[in-house]
Amino acid sequence: MRATDTPGVIANTLRKNGAVRDVRRMTGLESAAGLLGGQAALAAALGIDPRLLRFKISAERPISDADLRLAVTALNARASKTVELAARLAALIQEQETSA
Repeated sequence: MRATDTPGVIANTLRKNGAVRDVRRMTGLESAAGLLGGQAALAAALGIDPRLLRFKISAERPISDADLRLAVTALNARASKTVELAARLAALIQEQETSA
């Protein structure tokens, strides 16, 4: 693999077509997997096999804009659930303080 003129973008010279892969997309998917509970969870959100997700993260397969959109949707759903849980927990604290 070799760097290109664009920061964070590499060309996979081991592949026949020298396909260009964006490291930012690869690390973004890897981070999304961690936040969603693992690669299996992210793969399910993307509608792909976990093996294909590993290929995408390791620059063996391209990461499409659609992949990123689906990851964003899954992350937003997780974020919404997190915010809702935080609000419920805060309500428990307020409830305890008002009854004391």
